Amino acid sequence: MNISRVIAAIALLIITLAIIAFAVMNPDERVSINLGWQTFENVPLVLALFIAFVIGVALTLLYTLYYFIDLGLTVRRLKKRNRLLEEELVALRNLPIEESFEETREEGKDVVK
Repeated sequence: MNISRVIAAIALLIITLAIIAFAVMNPDERVSINLGWQTFENVPLVLALFIAFVIGVALTLLYTLYYFIDLGLTVRRLKKRNRLLEEELVALRNLPIEESFEETREEGKDVVK
């Protein structure tokens, strides 16, 4: 198992335990949430934090999805450009060989010695 995966699993476990400890130690804390168009009174703090966390995760997933789609399109475009440049390179490499062979043949020189 990769050491970075072990470290990530341990970090996730520590964060999860910290969240559970916070929820257990603050069960009666209540807050008011004002969204501008609506106010929610007497909301448990743990619920407010959990909802904020879920919204953050959802927004992060949307951004990551956009980023990977954009990255995939960029890779696709660059692969196409690379293929076209390789085809051009092959054509340019073959061009002097054909011209040189034809010029030598016209001059009557023996190509193979």
